[in-house]
Amino acid sequence: MTSKTQKRLTLLGPESVGKTTLGERLAKRFDTRLVREYGRTYDEQYMQTRFKQGKGWREQDLVAIAETHAAMRQALAPLAGPLLIEDTDELMTCVWAEFLLGAPAPKLETMARANLADRYILMTPETPWTDDGVRYAGRRDQRDWFFEAAKRRLDAWHASYAIVSGADWDDRERQAAAIAEEMVG
Repeated sequence: MTSKTQKRLTLLGPESVGKTTLGERLAKRFDTRLVREYGRTYDEQYMQTRFKQGKGWREQDLVAIAETHAAMRQALAPLAGPLLIEDTDELMTCVWAEFLLGAPAPKLETMARANLADRYILMTPETPWTDDGVRYAGRRDQRDWFFEAAKRRLDAWHASYAIVSGADWDDRERQAAAIAEEMVG
């Protein structure tokens, strides 16, 4: 649980939009901690060793990812100071569940709604997609779907968010830094 003065800023968006790099840069700039994405680690360690990419996923796998991410957040929050940065959270895991399972996962949706960040940055998909052997959804229609699926949840759940857009990485960082600065005053 974060303190009342600490704010959570969570990065969302399709694959290959710069969430991890941006999270690292923001954490350094604001001298805070970054809760790293756990879904990728889970995929590499448990899924890709047993199944063809994108196959074999069950709701319980995605719940395990969400629970582990929440535990990581809880462990890092006391070390973070006034701002905690997250490279995705349970909300993005809901989007992945819908993509991988073909329908929303009710347990995940409930978990995500109960653990909304103070502010989200939703990143648009016009940046180049990089196939690193683990990523799944590189087609533009898939990337657009991920963006819209996250945005639908943010809107439906009345979450506070800003959209960071543009293909220029430095400009994305400037936009995100301004949002984080606003959060910490």
